[in-house]
Amino acid sequence: SKTAVVTGAGKGIGRACAIALAEAGANLVIISRTKKDLDEVSKKIKKLKSKCKAYVCDITNYNEIKDIINKQPKIDILINSAGITGPTTQLWKYKIKDWNQIIEINLNGTFHCCKSIVPHMIKNKYGRIVNIASVSGKDGNANASAYSSSKAGVIGLTKSLGKELAKFNIVVNAVTPA
Repeated sequence: SKTAVVTGAGKGIGRACAIALAEAGANLVIISRTKKDLDEVSKKIKKLKSKCKAYVCDITNYNEIKDIINKQPKIDILINSAGITGPTTQLWKYKIKDWNQIIEINLNGTFHCCKSIVPHMIKNKYGRIVNIASVSGKDGNANASAYSSSKAGVIGLTKSLGKELAKFNIVVNAVTPA
């Protein structure tokens, strides 16, 4: 059976993806910053008779995510769902630290996960990567310039990575929920 890594697996879309993958028979490696959330999702996955390893990790820390990935014997699927929306305010009122945090988690975190997992997929000549972007990344959103920019970045990253990895039987897609 396939092994899937899901970031942001404690809540929302990431949680739903992890459970759906378990229902489809995949084994899971779930990652979140919140242990309590991971424990709940892990219980649900194990009830579905799938194996599940749970890790508390901040994906903005490249070495931390890389260490977790390198412990896994096999990774077939990556769902990059970890993300935050951040404060909603006009660009000129945005705090630099808020802007940086949103870019750091949503875009750099997605990059860190891809960078650490792709070599394993290349070695196995197989992989499926799904990045959770947003319609805001395509259309922009007033009072959410950092979020929109981070998700536009995820879309660009997805397109570039897809072109780089096609020859290795690795498919990279983004979904853009509204």
